[in-house]
Amino acid sequence: MSDIREGLEKAYNELAIKDFPDVERIKFIAALGASDEIDYHYKLICDSWKSGRRLYLENSFDRHDVEGLDFLFQKIAEAESEEIRVLTAYMIAEILSKSRHRNFYESFCERLVPIIVSSVQTDNEILRRKLIIALGWVGTSNEIGFLTRQMLSDDDALCRAWSASSLMQMSFHGMPKEEICDTSKAAFTKALTDEKDIYACGLMLESVQTLYGKRWLSSSAVEDVDEDKVEKARKSALRFLKK
Repeated sequence: MSDIREGLEKAYNELAIKDFPDVERIKFIAALGASDEIDYHYKLICDSWKSGRRLYLENSFDRHDVEGLDFLFQKIAEAESEEIRVLTAYMIAEILSKSRHRNFYESFCERLVPIIVSSVQTDNEILRRKLIIALGWVGTSNEIGFLTRQMLSDDDALCRAWSASSLMQMSFHGMPKEEICDTSKAAFTKALTDEKDIYACGLMLESVQTLYGKRWLSSSAVEDVDEDKVEKARKSALRFLKK
């Protein structure tokens, strides 16, 4: 065991005894990312996922750069459970979403997208939501149709809503809004017409108005699940989309 690994393990054990105070935990996260101990860093992340406690140890994993990303792809192939596999894919997508300026961005996205798409069939709606969100960060025009189908057919209301949000996210990650709008207009029209869940409908409306540069509904009305305002905005959006 390296001296660095030994020092990190000692620091982690001391943090655990103190119940992970924020200031010391943040310093430890930075130290993990600055180290070459990629395997130990990932082990601690997986331990936190399994425990259900958010320690945000993954926040500095991007500092391991290309070596770290290659490591994560290998861990997807070796994952002991569906949860670990999905959360690892989600972490890769998070890192890539902040790395659009890097020359490895497109090639790693191409590796990740098929993993996400093939995993979305999971029956676990919490994991499915994460995968759909991740696709908005790394997907290409080829995935617009996939997301519109999820928006129209997923049994989970939040999965439908996040599918709409991911279409919007694509526009923040280099995809031309015009292409997204042209390809998804009919699907948005049907989704807004059919959606029964008011909160999901509100989230869809936020995505539509961002993509089309409109303002029918405030974020506070969505968060408050204000049915009257959502329904009024739905009518306005549908009139616009059906023109």
